[in-house]
Amino acid sequence: MKNFVPVMLTLFVFLAACSSSPSAMAEVFYADRSGFALMGEGADLYVTARVQQVRPILDSLSLGGMTGAELKDFLDMSDTLTAAVYDGESRRFFAAAAGTFPSTRGGLFFSASKDWEKKVSASGLPYWYSEKSRLSVSLGAKNAYLSDGDPFVPAPGAQSPEALAEMQKGAGLSGWMENPALGINRIIAAFGVPIEIPLDRLVFAVYPAGSGMDAAGQYTAALRLETPTTAQAGALVRIFTLAKIGLALTDFNGHRDMETLVRVFFSQNPRQDGNAMVLTTGIMNGRDLALLFNTISVY
Repeated sequence: MKNFVPVMLTLFVFLAACSSSPSAMAEVFYADRSGFALMGEGADLYVTARVQQVRPILDSLSLGGMTGAELKDFLDMSDTLTAAVYDGESRRFFAAAAGTFPSTRGGLFFSASKDWEKKVSASGLPYWYSEKSRLSVSLGAKNAYLSDGDPFVPAPGAQSPEALAEMQKGAGLSGWMENPALGINRIIAAFGVPIEIPLDRLVFAVYPAGSGMDAAGQYTAALRLETPTTAQAGALVRIFTLAKIGLALTDFNGHRDMETLVRVFFSQNPRQDGNAMVLTTGIMNGRDLALLFNTISVY
């Protein structure tokens, strides 16, 4: 996500300094779409969050060397945030936020700044673009659409993995990562497990652990590691089950981060679901779950 954070911070500067009238054309353009259908196809990472529900996680995420806490003011204004992140030069990201944003004088600010120019997207919708920041913005009182290029995504947008719909029920944070083998295998190697997992995709979801003050900031997570074949998924389940037994006797005193990751990958029994191995965590706090995503992500 290293390319995503600086532009988000840049956006907040403008949100704090000015405001904008709702973009009625944008709302009409996206009238029949929501969620990941607002994102472009072909990204390496897709994520969506109910921002306030998972703030303890977002506040501890490290996004390209910058923490979510540094995006506090922008997150304070957002109810939901959906993003697609690309690991390439031609396209870096799309993002869509819904919330309560300032709603006057924005057009005057952009038009008065020499760093911003008004453009028209391939879809015929106007937006503001800063070459200096490589940031495109369409901003309304309740919605913001952002990108490093044309911020409007033609239909149909990105298609979610089949397994995600069921996993998203009750989730505060969810999404998927294409070709996640590098990040996952880096963690597995640190445990001393002598395998490299042939992963096609990682689908994930994070759930509030319960209600009430005692459960505040507590979560569980599900990780679906999809492999090319059912036989490979079955082999992974057997290997992880054996590794769980061995790691249960390991002393991680003084290595809290490693202990946290072991709790994610090996505290519960893995199960097979077709060509996927599914891991579920016990109850974890937001900081520990942020460590998991920080460690897996290579963006």
